Amino acid sequence: MPLTWIEIDSQNLAHNIQQFKKIAPQSQIWPVIKSNAYGHGFQEIAGLLDQNQNIDGLMVVNLQEALKLKEISSKPIMVLSYFDREERSLQIALDEQISLPVYDLDTANYLNNFAKKTSKKFLVNIKIDTGTARLGFRVGEAVQAINYIKGKKYLTINSIFTHYADSEAEDQNFIHEQLDSFRKIINKFPLIKIHSACSAAAVGLPQTQMDLIRLGLALYGLWPSQSTSQRGKNLKIDLKPVLAFKTKIIQLKELKQGESVGYDRSYICPQDCRIAVLPVGYNEGYSRLLSNQAEVLIKGQRCPVRGNICMNLTMVELPTSLNSDLGETVILLGNDGQERITAEELSSLSKTINYEVVTRINPLLPRVII
Repeated sequence: MPLTWIEIDSQNLAHNIQQFKKIAPQSQIWPVIKSNAYGHGFQEIAGLLDQNQNIDGLMVVNLQEALKLKEISSKPIMVLSYFDREERSLQIALDEQISLPVYDLDTANYLNNFAKKTSKKFLVNIKIDTGTARLGFRVGEAVQAINYIKGKKYLTINSIFTHYADSEAEDQNFIHEQLDSFRKIINKFPLIKIHSACSAAAVGLPQTQMDLIRLGLALYGLWPSQSTSQRGKNLKIDLKPVLAFKTKIIQLKELKQGESVGYDRSYICPQDCRIAVLPVGYNEGYSRLLSNQAEVLIKGQRCPVRGNICMNLTMVELPTSLNSDLGETVILLGNDGQERITAEELSSLSKTINYEVVTRINPLLPRVII
């Protein structure tokens, strides 16, 4: 067993999928496993999802991820954001029918001309920008663009989709505006598959569920926001975190009152204390912003981080009542008895969002499926 690792709970993953099948039985479920499956482990999560009968397809951010996924999973694959115009990769996408995003006419023309050489057709997903100001055709040009792409001999429209700017917010006015704009477009193309719902939108506004749900953060048992969490509770959705971040004690030492801990001497011991040294730091994805703020769990007890978190080491203070040994398991994120360290707790302390807490975990750390 390594000194620092990630545990992936396969039962919790399946449970979270079932929660969305319950609220959207008419929609296909397409998990988003981009960016190392939100830090959970691309290969491990893809392998588990490939075996799940409730999953209809998988989504990634770019073609490089799609090609890697093709080696693991037999599910249909949709690229959500972008791809390099690299001929070998595009040829595989064409041969394997990996569907690619189109958000401008230049991309559509390029793919059509590429496919023309082989007499095959690319599957494409047309992205509409209804208000997020990222990738996509603007609302005013969308209908004309879709008709133009429909006329391309070597392109087949797999779907039309959009993305909401603040579906996780308490105020839902803007998502209604975006949905209205999107509907005015898709109503003109009733035979084409449509999708718009991320996790938050699927929970907050059932009208967005459409043909399929792009199940992102909620797949991993995390809520996009407090407002979404409350809406989920109203629907009796019970999400279970999939990831636990663990390490072990590699040294124990006694410090005297007045001694300092770590770089910059940011913590001075107010009294004699016992310190445990952990083989994890900001290189492993345990943010330096957690220095002198976060707590870890050892034998079900909270132990505060002392001093600045280093690149590969973190120091924590042990309660006088806690009898720990070298090699003791330490929970950085997850449950230990009745105590729990959540991604939301760590995100609040490091002034970010729970997405970033898990996504930034070093991809080289082993992921262990339990």
